[in-house]
Amino acid sequence: MSIVKTADGARLTIQGRLYWNETQSPRQGLRNTDSRGASEALIDRFFPKTTPDSAASSPMDFYDAAHVPSADETDDTLSSVPGLEATLFPYQRRSLKWLLRREGVRCTAAGTVVRDEQTASPITDSFRLIRDTQGQPAYVSDVMQTIVRDTVHYRQIETAMRGGILAEEMGLGKTLEIIGLVLMHPRPDPEPGDGPPSGGTLLVVPQSLRDQWVSEIARHAPILQVEIYNGCAKSQPDNDDALVKRLSSSDVVITTYHVLQSEVHFAREPPQRSRRTERKYERPKSPLVRINWWRLCIDEAQMIENGLSNAAETARAIPRVNSWAITGTPLKNDVSDLFHLLTFLRYEPLTTPTVWKFLVKEYKPVLQSLVGTIAIRHTKSLVRHEIALPPQHRFAISVPFTAVEEQHYQSLFKQMTEACDVDEQGKPIVEDWKPSVYEEAMRTWLNRLRQTALHPEIGAYSRRVLGHSNRPMRTLDEVLRAMIEQSDNGIKAHHRSILGSRLTRGQLYENSPRVREALSIWTAVREEAAAMVAEARAGLSEASAHSSRADKSASSLDMDSTDDESVDNKGAVRAEWRRKLRQALETQHKAVFFCANAYFQIRENTEMTVPESADFEKLKEAEDQAYEEAKLIRKELLKSSHHKASGTMQKLSEMATRQKFTEIAELPTELHGGIESSRVAGDLEALHGAMNEQANVIDQWREHAVQLLLKPLMDQDEDPGLETTGEEMGDAAKMQEELIVYVQALGAAIADRQDAMSGQPPNELVSYETKQAIRLAREGGGPMPDKLLELMQIRQQVNPRVADFSMRGALADLRSLATRLSKESSQTDRVRNEHAIAAAMLKATQTALTQQNKAATALESELESFRDTMNARLEYYRQMQSVSDSVLPYEGPKTEDAAERMLKYEEDLTQKLASAKSKHRYLLNLKDTGTKSDEGRLCVICQTHFDIGVLTVCGHQFCKPCMKTWYRAHRNCPVCKTHLLPSSLHDIVFKSQELKLHGTENEHAKAGQASPEGTSGILEKGTIYSQFDAAKLSEIQDIDLEGPSYTTKVDTIVRHLLWLRQSDPGAKSIIFSQYKDFLKILSTAFDAHRIGFSSIDAKGGIERFKQDPAVEAFLMHARAHSSGLNLVNANNVFLCEPLVNTALELQAIARVDRIGQQHETTVWLYVTQGTVEESIYSLSVERRLEHAARAVVNGKGKEKAGSLDETLEAANTLEMEQAALTKLMSKDRTAGEMVDKNDLWQCLFGHVAKNGAPTGEEEAMNN
Repeated sequence: MSIVKTADGARLTIQGRLYWNETQSPRQGLRNTDSRGASEALIDRFFPKTTPDSAASSPMDFYDAAHVPSADETDDTLSSVPGLEATLFPYQRRSLKWLLRREGVRCTAAGTVVRDEQTASPITDSFRLIRDTQGQPAYVSDVMQTIVRDTVHYRQIETAMRGGILAEEMGLGKTLEIIGLVLMHPRPDPEPGDGPPSGGTLLVVPQSLRDQWVSEIARHAPILQVEIYNGCAKSQPDNDDALVKRLSSSDVVITTYHVLQSEVHFAREPPQRSRRTERKYERPKSPLVRINWWRLCIDEAQMIENGLSNAAETARAIPRVNSWAITGTPLKNDVSDLFHLLTFLRYEPLTTPTVWKFLVKEYKPVLQSLVGTIAIRHTKSLVRHEIALPPQHRFAISVPFTAVEEQHYQSLFKQMTEACDVDEQGKPIVEDWKPSVYEEAMRTWLNRLRQTALHPEIGAYSRRVLGHSNRPMRTLDEVLRAMIEQSDNGIKAHHRSILGSRLTRGQLYENSPRVREALSIWTAVREEAAAMVAEARAGLSEASAHSSRADKSASSLDMDSTDDESVDNKGAVRAEWRRKLRQALETQHKAVFFCANAYFQIRENTEMTVPESADFEKLKEAEDQAYEEAKLIRKELLKSSHHKASGTMQKLSEMATRQKFTEIAELPTELHGGIESSRVAGDLEALHGAMNEQANVIDQWREHAVQLLLKPLMDQDEDPGLETTGEEMGDAAKMQEELIVYVQALGAAIADRQDAMSGQPPNELVSYETKQAIRLAREGGGPMPDKLLELMQIRQQVNPRVADFSMRGALADLRSLATRLSKESSQTDRVRNEHAIAAAMLKATQTALTQQNKAATALESELESFRDTMNARLEYYRQMQSVSDSVLPYEGPKTEDAAERMLKYEEDLTQKLASAKSKHRYLLNLKDTGTKSDEGRLCVICQTHFDIGVLTVCGHQFCKPCMKTWYRAHRNCPVCKTHLLPSSLHDIVFKSQELKLHGTENEHAKAGQASPEGTSGILEKGTIYSQFDAAKLSEIQDIDLEGPSYTTKVDTIVRHLLWLRQSDPGAKSIIFSQYKDFLKILSTAFDAHRIGFSSIDAKGGIERFKQDPAVEAFLMHARAHSSGLNLVNANNVFLCEPLVNTALELQAIARVDRIGQQHETTVWLYVTQGTVEESIYSLSVERRLEHAARAVVNGKGKEKAGSLDETLEAANTLEMEQAALTKLMSKDRTAGEMVDKNDLWQCLFGHVAKNGAPTGEEEAMNN
């Protein structure tokens, strides 16, 4: 530091030197996040970067950078691999050449491999040359924040990594390329390493692909010796060395991720601990980590990308020379997923999380250079001209709803619009409507509607709406019955709500000059309630009659499970009618009781009625009749609970009369023991005395509990003038609390007695409940706390339990004494006498213990009967209180505003009731005409058949134009003149049950859009989905199915498979759906129609599909781990529903459209007309066409610009590469795919907008 004086002041100069520790190797340790910030600031200050920072985030940053060998690099020397019984395609030869180079060798013209040292080191190449103050060269790494004089150590470490990422697209033969690598590059003379060297390749694969790998190796390279390793847990410990020797001598060892996960504890090094002595045994180690493998390959490597699983830890610990990550989908979300693959590959400079984080965040060019060095990827669109896969045809089949399905779907669609506050066109009906507020509701409802478009059985909500949450519905007839039942329940619920509101509204006028208005209202309700009761009685009577016939049938025939279910359903129907009858009776009781009150109030009001007049007598008579009727209704309401309570009480009474209660035998308290048995005798005398004293207390408590339980039930109708005041219920509640306390004390005392007999620890449940009750009572809570504490104190005083002694313990002591005495060498008189006394005491005690055990068990059984009786009495009083509360005076405001609000509520409910009745009439009409009826109906007015019409609540139907014209002039039915409200009309649509094709026109043209520049020539040549012969479509539809209908889509898929059986014998098909529940329904239909199938979830299902010619279909859902699965024996893929995330369906299609496919393949997409599936289909097609256009514009399809199929192949590749695979499916495992929030509205309402909104006139008529 120096200070120099100047003319205008002074100049301060500070000089310093910057020293930097040279990090000669990344193994010395790199900077953490905190220190990295300081070093970056210094480097940027003195050695600023010349290029700006750039982040890598999109998956395309990986796919665009992955190495794609030029066609010029095809090596003819690899056209024939020794030992490989297959011919590699040109691109596979290029890939094999690259694989060999990554292992440090190359193939010569003679077909041998020679060393070829790697020179690529992208991380080291990113060092920048700088000069120090002396002008000497140095190198700085922005990625690792290090400065070195020479990068040789970094380069050596980086180039020492052998292996990489084989990221060929699904279906391009990665398996064959790895087999070729194994054959071409065996291990040379082994170098010293960790464990015994092996020339073998260890393959880690998913469990579902293990057998596939074995069969592929046996097929293409039978000279290779293959060993399957199932884990050390299944091997003998004595044979560990033999197992290691066998594995290390094999060419290929195959194991699974499940095995790696289970062996993590055998792969870890034991913790270092200080010990007083040496270990007595060696901790076992997995053979996988005891062998130094020549090559380690992990298939479907994305399975370890979270890096936290036990399988990933074991894989990292396995010693090897070459490491390969094999995956067609290397990224699940973004490029950060690569970190755990690099950690597995041991790419040393980048195994530090901090370095990797900043590499991705700031150094995209370096990352892409790295990817281009260690990863290779071909796509089908790039090499399709080399592999000549058979062509693939795509057809989208549009299936109509049946009338039943349509009704159920539209009902849910309407609920969706109400929940989301929009109209049927998706327009908001509330102010300040924000999509973010309704996002979750829209997503939930979209999932429900998609499930319903497949089958009403799918999804808990749909089953709950239909009232069948606990039993399956499969056929449309079952669905229709459930819909009718729910519709009927809805009508009755609306009706009861209206009557309940009118009853309450009448209470506004009682005890006032307007009491006659109240009587008028209540009388009308009384009549309607009586009709409801009569209907319910008739329904119950009919159900009982059917049930009786079913019971007789059940008693005389051996029925299968279907018949059993039918009998159970009959019981459920009876129970449902009983519930309806009870609800109707409750409404009727209120109306009758209120009418009686009104008669009384009018009669007692001298201004309204002259005392002792004729009117006075009539009112008195009407009042008495009404009260008598109300009493009879109350009796009927309480009959069931009264009968149950009386029944349990009767059983107790009979037990008391016949003295059938358990008698606790008295235990002897004077025992005459010998000299050696005197201690046991004394202890037993004390224990017996305590148990006798406790038995007396238990008897007293039982007697009191029985007295309480047998007190007569309060019957409010024994005295005609008696009404429940609440005091009776209070007395009953006090008695109930006292019962609870005594029963709890009895339970605790019996448990104490059992402990004293057995000597075992007390019953944990009883002990816990007793402690909780005592704690609560001490705090003043619970039933009768003072009484409970008093009884528990008495229980503690008479507790016979003695520490370290019990009757069972005394038995053990006496048995031991008797045995010892019998074996005494000198059998003197004393010994024989002592033995006799001990044996007698042993026998007596054993007899007493048996009696006491039986008594304790009987006491517990009695306690259960006490509890049953207690609960039955409580239920009776609860129902009595409920009936009493229902007729309490109205406590709310008695104003005109309150009356108007009630009237408005009743009007709204009346409209809903009318609408529900018209819907119910439509459902009954469907039941009468049959669910499969598709004939047009005849309009009475114009005498022509129609497809779109209106059904009135009175059961008549007309075409919609005629009914609109008629309704403008009249407000009644044209046939029967019944007055009609707008809500009394129900729209009906009779759709043609004809199958149609989707996608027969260009989607861009259809939407009025121009094709992207440069792509019109390609897209105009065809569409994603092709034309299909209409005659063949008719053949599918004309196949007759025996038995009930499931749904249109299920039936059509069944017909389609049966048609394939005829038209293409031996054809096999993959059935794909995002919903596992739908596949279960399909499996039921397949069983019914004798279609052989297996599934990905079934044990051995994959092999059965491949090997068994009788298995025609393979069921696969979107959540199955199907990556890598080879199902080229199938040539048809059925997509049961369209998907927004095309990557999901491409996973299924890739199972058949891959190397080894010998036949043309067909993709059949099923779309349900008039549902959200149409919206999703349109959105999916639009997206794929956009990707096709982008692929052409970006040059990925330039060489094949004339082929639509190849352009779409490029679009599919782009779709797969851009998809975040872990985010494709909802986290809710009962839901389907995850739909982006920006697509929700389009998915829900896109098909509505396409079909057009109704006109204002139609809206007015429907309003």
